[in-house]
Amino acid sequence: MSATGPGSPAALRRANFERLLSALAAAGNRATQAELARRSGLSAASVSNLVRSLERQGQVVVSTELYQGRRSRVVARAVQAGYTFGLDLGRTHIRAGLGSFDHRLVAQEFSPMTPDTSAADGLRRCAELFQALLDRAAVTRSDIKGAAAGVPGPLSSRTGEIGAGAVLPAWTGIDLQEHFSEALGIPVVVENDANLGALGEFTWATPVTAMAPQVYTRLSVGIGCGIIIDGDRLLKGAAGTAGELGHVSLDTSGRLCRCGNRGCVETTASTPVLLETLSSAMEREVSLAEWLAMARSGHNGSIRLLEDMGRNVGAAIASLVNLLSPATVVLGGPVTAAGALLLNTVRETVTRRSMPAPARAVQVRLAKHPGLSELYGALALATSTAKTAS
Repeated sequence: MSATGPGSPAALRRANFERLLSALAAAGNRATQAELARRSGLSAASVSNLVRSLERQGQVVVSTELYQGRRSRVVARAVQAGYTFGLDLGRTHIRAGLGSFDHRLVAQEFSPMTPDTSAADGLRRCAELFQALLDRAAVTRSDIKGAAAGVPGPLSSRTGEIGAGAVLPAWTGIDLQEHFSEALGIPVVVENDANLGALGEFTWATPVTAMAPQVYTRLSVGIGCGIIIDGDRLLKGAAGTAGELGHVSLDTSGRLCRCGNRGCVETTASTPVLLETLSSAMEREVSLAEWLAMARSGHNGSIRLLEDMGRNVGAAIASLVNLLSPATVVLGGPVTAAGALLLNTVRETVTRRSMPAPARAVQVRLAKHPGLSELYGALALATSTAKTAS
C-alpha cells in the first residue's frame, strides 16, 4: 500500500482534517472542541490532535473561555486579511463581487451585456466593475488576494479557451485567463459558470459535507452542469468539459444543435428555443419575465412549455442519476424563478426515468442562492486559490 494512497494513514488523516473543517464551517466557523467531535463523528482525542495541528498552521485560533455557562476550549477559523474578487459572465450580464475570507459578500456590481459584445469591450467593462468595487470598499488591488471569473461554455483544459459552439462566440479562441489577468491587473483563474454554480451551492459559507456526488444544473441560454465529488472537488474530465448536460442527445433525428449533433437537450429545453416557440404562438416577442408571469397566472401555453422543459431536462438528469447516483441535484439559472411549476415536473421525470435505488437517494431542489450561485462559486474558487498560494 502506498504511504499516501487511498486507505493509507496519510489519506485517513487528510480525510479527518476535511471532516473537522467541514464541521467547523457548518457550525459557523466557531465551536467548542466537544461540539466539533459531535458534528464530525471523530473522537475527542482525534479532534484535540487535529486542532493542535491546525493551530500550528495558523488555520484556527483556540481560546479557553466561558461558553454556554461552562469553561470550554473554543475553536474559531482564522480569518485571513484581504479580499477576493469574483466575476460571473453570462450572455446578457456581468456580475462582479468582492468577498471576505470568512465567506461574506462584501459588495457587488452588475452590468447588462449583449450577446454580440466583443471580448475587448466585455473585458473593459469587467475592469470598470472591478474598479467600482475597489472604490466602494476603499481597498486597493494589493488587498485582493485571489480572483476568479466564470464564463458560459466548456473550457479546454489544454488551452484555457472556450470551446467552439459556445453561447459567447466572440470570446472563443483566446486565452481567457491571460486576458482577464491583463484587464484587471491581477492573476485571475477562469472556470466554467456551471462549475462555479456547483462550488457556490455546495462549498460557499455552509459547505455540504456529503461524499456522494453533488450536481448543479444551470438552465439558461445553454444548459450546463457542475459536478462536485469527494466533498469539495470539481469533476472536470480529461478535456475539462465534464458536465455538458445540454449536449446529451435525446433524439438522434431531432433539431440540429450548435454543437453539431442532433436532438441535444438544448435544442428542446434552452430558454431561447422555448421563448421562440411561445413568441411564435403569441405572434409577438415574449420575454423570459413575461413567460414566467403568464405561467404563474395560469396561461396554458406558458405552463405547457415549462412542463416540456422539465420533462426534457429531467430525462437528461435521470441519465446522470443512473450514472453517478448523486446525493443532490440543484436547479439554477433564471428560469428556475418559475419554482414548483418547473421543479415538480423535473422531479417526477427523474423519479420515473431513473433506476429505483438512485432515484430514492437523490434530492432534487432549487438553488439556495438564486442569481448568485455562480458569483459565490467564483469567490469560493478565488478563496481556495489564495489559501493554496499563501
